[in-house]
Amino acid sequence: MAKYPYLLLPSSKGYVVKPMIKVRLGYKKTHKIIPIPIPALIDSGADVCFCSKDIGMWLGIDFRKKESKEFRAADNQNFPTYNEKVTLYACHKQYDCYFYFSDTLPKDLPIILGLRGFFDHFHVCFDQRSQTMDIN
Repeated sequence: MAKYPYLLLPSSKGYVVKPMIKVRLGYKKTHKIIPIPIPALIDSGADVCFCSKDIGMWLGIDFRKKESKEFRAADNQNFPTYNEKVTLYACHKQYDCYFYFSDTLPKDLPIILGLRGFFDHFHVCFDQRSQTMDIN
């Protein structure tokens, strides 16, 4: 079991602590892999995994050929996404999973790891008091 500390992020109130890990994404069709790990929010309230459309464009995903699918955010606003299978490199594993790419994600949260795509591959235990999480 690996223990990961929560990450400290700046906010309007000074800072906020979030359960995040660093991950990389790859796209087999273009053979591109993000060279530097990117912080990703581990979100048990997200049904699926989300990613910034900018990252998808860097990977070479052609969104013009994709149908959009709308999701509803916690603030009750709908946002469009585009689904594509990518390779997720996380917690010393790599596997293919579907991400929903959107240009409406917060800039400080470019990747959100949800139930389908992350929690179905790992056992995650959050410890809010110590601001750590165990992932195996």
